[in-house]
Amino acid sequence: MSLDFINRIIKTSLILAAILFPFLAVYINTAFGVAYVLGCAWACLNLFAIKFLIVQVLTPKSKNAVLIVLFMLVKFPLIYFLGYLLVIWSYPPIYGLVWGFSSILAVSVLKVVSRQLLQHNSKPQVKVL
Repeated sequence: MSLDFINRIIKTSLILAAILFPFLAVYINTAFGVAYVLGCAWACLNLFAIKFLIVQVLTPKSKNAVLIVLFMLVKFPLIYFLGYLLVIWSYPPIYGLVWGFSSILAVSVLKVVSRQLLQHNSKPQVKVL
């Protein structure tokens, strides 16, 4: 699996949130749909930031230490403070946020299972004796 897999998970999660929002807003209530979309957007932003940080730290190219430290000092407090504000805000129901936060997990599990079932691996499977 490559880094493109993480980008596809983020895109699919956001598309899923956009598709589910009208149904959640109509059949449950609007606040639940908004909470689901905000939770999913927060989870995607967090995954994107973690991917960026891991790529910057672990790649063999020359590392920009100032950028890495600055990103860590901004990423963790800002993103997690936004998540905290989402949780303590009285408008969105907490279950909608939980659905949104965990949608990225559900999408990634379904993508891995579908790849295994459909055998879309680019490398042929070699059995070791």
